[in-house]
Amino acid sequence: MFRWNMSLETDIESIDHGRRVLIEAMADFFRSLDDPFLDRTMVAERTGAIFIAMKAAFDAEASFLSTHGGDESHMAAHATLILTYVGLCKKMVPKINTLKQAQQLSLEIYRIIDGGLYHHLKDEVLFYKALNRPRKIA
Repeated sequence: MFRWNMSLETDIESIDHGRRVLIEAMADFFRSLDDPFLDRTMVAERTGAIFIAMKAAFDAEASFLSTHGGDESHMAAHATLILTYVGLCKKMVPKINTLKQAQQLSLEIYRIIDGGLYHHLKDEVLFYKALNRPRKIA
């Protein structure tokens, strides 16, 4: 299950806010896996909420990076995550016709979210903390 915790904090308010909203959208998606009425519409709504939150979180990061020496490879990683996620959802969500299909395809989407997006957020924390740390003048 996805939960916001201190290990995910970058100490940059705008970035942490966007990431917190994204984690909440991911957790909402995870909780929906047990819904006995899970269907294509619910999966589409939940994956759409993740996309919206992901875009907002990545936009906040891009804004911060633009004023702190933006890292093009970092932004390219975000673009790749977005394209992969959107491509996966466009491919899988329309195939949902039954509860079992909704559950199986949602588990696949969950694995991608957990294996890619969530770990990406965790791995970036130290990067942002280092950028936000006051620089010592020699």
